[in-house]
Amino acid sequence: MKKYVIKMLYGALWGAVAALTVWLLESVLAPGLMYEYEARTYDWRVRQKVADVRDQSIENIVIVDIDGRSVSELGKFAQWPRRYYPEIIKYINSGGAGAIGLDIIFDRDIWRPAEDMDFVNAVKNSGNVYNALYFGGADSLNFRYAMDREPPAFDAERFYYRLKSPYRPSFHKEQRLENEFFELLNASRGLGHVNFTADNDGVVRSIHLFTDFNGHLYPSLALRMFMDKLEADSIAVDHPESLSLWSGGQKVYEIPIDERGNMLINYYGTFKTFRYISFYDILSHNIPAEYFKDKIMLVGTSLAGLFDLRSTPILQAFPGVEIHANILNTLLNGDFVHRLDRHTMFIILLALGAVLGIIISFLSPVWSIVVVVLTGTVYVFTASFLFFDNNLWIDIVAPILTIIFTFSLVYVYRFATEERNKRFIRSTFSHFVTKSVVDELLANPDKIKLGGEKKICTVFFSDVAGFTSISERLTPEALVSLLNDYLTEMTNIVFKYNGMLDKYEGDAIMAVFGAPVSHGNDAYNACAAALEMQETLARMRELWRKQGRDELHARMGINTGPMVVGNMGSETRFDYTVMGDAVNLGARLEPANKQYGTFIMIGEETYKAAGDLIIARQLDLLRVVGKKEPVKVYELVGTREKGISEDKARVLELFRGGFEAYLAQSWDMAINYFEQALAIDENDGPSRRYVQRCRMYKQNPPEPGWDGVFVMTTK
Repeated sequence: MKKYVIKMLYGALWGAVAALTVWLLESVLAPGLMYEYEARTYDWRVRQKVADVRDQSIENIVIVDIDGRSVSELGKFAQWPRRYYPEIIKYINSGGAGAIGLDIIFDRDIWRPAEDMDFVNAVKNSGNVYNALYFGGADSLNFRYAMDREPPAFDAERFYYRLKSPYRPSFHKEQRLENEFFELLNASRGLGHVNFTADNDGVVRSIHLFTDFNGHLYPSLALRMFMDKLEADSIAVDHPESLSLWSGGQKVYEIPIDERGNMLINYYGTFKTFRYISFYDILSHNIPAEYFKDKIMLVGTSLAGLFDLRSTPILQAFPGVEIHANILNTLLNGDFVHRLDRHTMFIILLALGAVLGIIISFLSPVWSIVVVVLTGTVYVFTASFLFFDNNLWIDIVAPILTIIFTFSLVYVYRFATEERNKRFIRSTFSHFVTKSVVDELLANPDKIKLGGEKKICTVFFSDVAGFTSISERLTPEALVSLLNDYLTEMTNIVFKYNGMLDKYEGDAIMAVFGAPVSHGNDAYNACAAALEMQETLARMRELWRKQGRDELHARMGINTGPMVVGNMGSETRFDYTVMGDAVNLGARLEPANKQYGTFIMIGEETYKAAGDLIIARQLDLLRVVGKKEPVKVYELVGTREKGISEDKARVLELFRGGFEAYLAQSWDMAINYFEQALAIDENDGPSRRYVQRCRMYKQNPPEPGWDGVFVMTTK
């Protein structure tokens, strides 16, 4: 009896561990990756749900389509006269349309201002036309800076909302308002943004109901049209999962949202589920005006050439105007898509893992697999049914992973308890090599032999500056304590960025990124690790200073290239390490920092491989000892994700100008650039070094044909 109870407890425990692991993956460790796969299952459910919906079956919202026929009959869209729009507005309204939404960004027509004024007057007189706002990001390279206030010509107070609620979602923020035809905007009944914020995979599954621009909340085009239909005049968020609309001090509507103020879009069908009418047919009065009675009209385009097609769960190229129609229909019908909250989902995962863990603890492997497959199938069927019938989005990926992990953990435990010798070998061997090497060797035992394989990896070298003099001053105990503190922190950072510790040589560290297995952009991981090491060292120096201990500074060299990776040594003793020219160059770059007063030097291949993810400056064309051909070397300054200070950016810009002048042998111009950089940062080692070089070459010009290469004479 006791044995069965123990098996049940262990089964439940491993099921709970599996559920917790999946929950941590979904919530903390890899939320983006988990959501990407979950979103694909959601898209599949959406497509299955609308597979049988008839074309143009929804007629309360009508799309006036600037389609191929319109362009064929009226000419190139960009050359259409502005008078077309007041004509269709007047004709549609003659039939008693409820509202007209223009999903088009209009610019002023400087050649026909009279037609522009006719358009403005038609919009103003109609009293039911809504225009589109389009927001964009700042682009300082093209002198389009972030706006700290709305343009003076824009009557913004009529169109934005303020939120005074205990909870404020992290609404999507924008930096610039791209509209310029403010007379038209001001004449509108209402305005709404037409920006879509797609998920990381580029698919539009939800709409941010409000855009935060300078602290003012601008609704989406569909939401603004819906709010006016309800006569809603204010908004509130009383709890994180609901946005409420108010009219005259009374709550009139609630919309489910997430923490960013997004509402899931209920897609009602495939392309042209809503009634589409050609722009040309309305302009030509081919459609009876009575047809528009009380209908909501959205004017937009389905043409690919007009760049308003988006990726949706339904299609990869779906007209933006029909997305607005789906949003508006969702609001009008109130049949929102709800996603099961995370807390309830966690309870489901926990229960699923524990119960399944108990069951398969008592089953043979074959029957366990049968139970796992049946459980997964029933769960997927149930989750799909609830979505089709109740618009309830219940996660599928996390529960399926929980089922798989539960099975795996239970059987790993059962296997491990029967294979104690392997566990002993693993624990013992792990004292001598890194865990990643142990895993690789256990998975591929044939690698425990001499030789290896050729791979593209990134090698990292570091050395403590002036360590010999420091070691002479300290007692052996103090030296070991200081060195252990330093090596522990640095090694932890190597492992954090998926590096493999190759060896220690006193105070020196050698690490490899990309072996025994690659973890993506290994060059970037090495750079990020080096930068974090320098940041950590700075904090450690502050602590050491307070403790009255010696302070350590480390120089680092990083290089990427082909190298031989494997077990090197004799048949009785060998190390898993790397060899090759790329490794040798990396070893030369670390001491080369002394020539420039830098602390992190990287090779050209590392710079190329890391790409735009890092910020670096070219230091020199360098010929290191043992190499005939010169190499470009760079100082690693920071990552794009974290950025650098404005002063540092200015120093890099001035240095680049000075370096170009240096290569052109314009010594005075180069000195001027470098001295400007030193005026900002007097400790900028490369600028100081190049001032010295330029003055030397000014006195002793280089030989004709000088190519700018600097030759290192020491290792």
